[in-house]
Amino acid sequence: MTSLVLITGATGLIGFRVLLETLRKGYTVRVAARSEEKAQKVLSRPAIQGLNAGDRLSYVLIPDISAENAYDEALKGVSYVLHVGSPVPVPGYDPLTQIYNPTVQSIPSLLNSALKTPTLKRLVITSSILANLPPSPDPAVTSTGATRIPITNPPENMSGPFEAYALGKIISLNATDEFVAKENPHFSIAHVFPGYVFGRNDLLDGEGNELLFQNSSNGYLLASILGKDIGMPIHGGYVHIDDVADVHLRVLELAPTPDSASGIPDSFGACTTLEEFNTFDIVEKVFPRAVANGTFSRGVLAKLPISYDSSETEKVLGIKFRSFESAVADTAAQYLESQGLEVA
Repeated sequence: MTSLVLITGATGLIGFRVLLETLRKGYTVRVAARSEEKAQKVLSRPAIQGLNAGDRLSYVLIPDISAENAYDEALKGVSYVLHVGSPVPVPGYDPLTQIYNPTVQSIPSLLNSALKTPTLKRLVITSSILANLPPSPDPAVTSTGATRIPITNPPENMSGPFEAYALGKIISLNATDEFVAKENPHFSIAHVFPGYVFGRNDLLDGEGNELLFQNSSNGYLLASILGKDIGMPIHGGYVHIDDVADVHLRVLELAPTPDSASGIPDSFGACTTLEEFNTFDIVEKVFPRAVANGTFSRGVLAKLPISYDSSETEKVLGIKFRSFESAVADTAAQYLESQGLEVA
């Protein structure tokens, strides 16, 4: 019998790809979902059906992830957890109730249940490079996965969903570090810090509008090649979806001791920083016909400068992150396919 892995967030871009790769690796997977509808959306996807996972794939419903003991049943018999689930900073969401609170409340519930799970060996938490960056990042100062921001309490008022998201990630990371120091758990904990994630989204039904407007990083990238202006700058750090999924599985399988006596770091940045978002220049080169016929046109995607170094992740895991060009090409190709257009 293969090891059982609990995965949260499988209804999102990262979580679904992590689910696919975990199944491909031969693990038995239990997906945590908020509702029956969301669980069936994941299990019915063609990419999942094509794996013929059979009894290696099941699901458990957790309607309220912040509730006390919410994960007790879900964790029974589990060896590993990939906690990918998290609110996304959608414009119009209430910063406190829809972004910040769910972000910071889900981790303590999971950790408390994990302490009661003797079979658990390792917990991998998906965070964001925003957890390693101060609220007003200085591009002259380089952050890594090991960087911590000394904020333990949020301001009384948050300017919007994006500030709430960043603060939630910072405070959740610090709280998890404090948990490890205080509880000395029997399982190890590792963090993965992705930048903006671009690439093919196998969860989608194939409709172009869904691909564009779904709440994921791909929406920003596609807007910039479909003649749109997202109306705000975003930080210049990215990671290909294939890489971030690969990092999760490699980090899971490192399995250091809880006190990190092995010397293996527990924080893994997954981000390459860009000088500029030259997305349209890339599609002009890779898909000249789609540009010539007007399918792709130059949009506006402004960049906030940051400095972030993930070279330690590449060194420890023995990988090389894919180029921005490949991320743009893969995302644009899926858009063309979804529209029934020639990928050229």
